[in-house]
Amino acid sequence: MSSKIDYVDKVYLYSSGMSSELVERSKRVLTEYGVNHKDIIIIESPEGVPEGSIIITIWPHYLSVAKVKKVREGSIYAPQLFNIDM
Repeated sequence: MSSKIDYVDKVYLYSSGMSSELVERSKRVLTEYGVNHKDIIIIESPEGVPEGSIIITIWPHYLSVAKVKKVREGSIYAPQLFNIDM
């Protein structure tokens, strides 16, 4: 592990249709990166995520960590910060 996730308030975990087992595994991995399990919010679509928040997208073999820079008309712009292999 090389990094801690620097966040304020909540971390949004975008499940993108992945299995519940993969979502649970992702939550465990995030705690290893300094995220409190109580701060993780599971979302099914990338909507309603506040600017400045951390959003993590679950992929089959890794997690993509990004920070929301701009929210406009239901869309978000969130440049990727780094990936976490699972």
